[in-house]
Amino acid sequence: MKQNRHIIKTDWNQAPRLISYWALSLLVLAAGSLMPFTPGGLGILFIDPIIHIALYAILSFVPMVLLDNRKAAFLVSSAIMPLGYLLETLHMIVSDNGFNALYALFNNIGVLLGMATGFIMRLKHHYNEQYEESSKTNISQSERTP
Repeated sequence: MKQNRHIIKTDWNQAPRLISYWALSLLVLAAGSLMPFTPGGLGILFIDPIIHIALYAILSFVPMVLLDNRKAAFLVSSAIMPLGYLLETLHMIVSDNGFNALYALFNNIGVLLGMATGFIMRLKHHYNEQYEESSKTNISQSERTP
């Protein structure tokens, strides 16, 4: 018997909304990778690396909390890393700049951050379910004893 298994307990835990955030992040990354503009250095106030980390964290976080199968969630989240290298390579081709290893590092930091956050959310959800089940059995056992 499968119950309502939302890992995220807020108002935006519906799958369509999470998928739309995921698709929007993917669209922004693809558009940004195909733009020939590159800010000098690391950007103004390091905003470009922060955007890289945030978008890749979203891309790897959403599958970790949305997919029920742990192995599938881990594999889909891990597949974002090669996507980052592909998009950086496309950006290199379009902008005629060299491959920037720092941005590839920021992409991977974002993926690892999103996976770690999703893993923590999955663990919290798992242990909350176990706690609720054990408390229900304790209550039912205490009702039976006089």
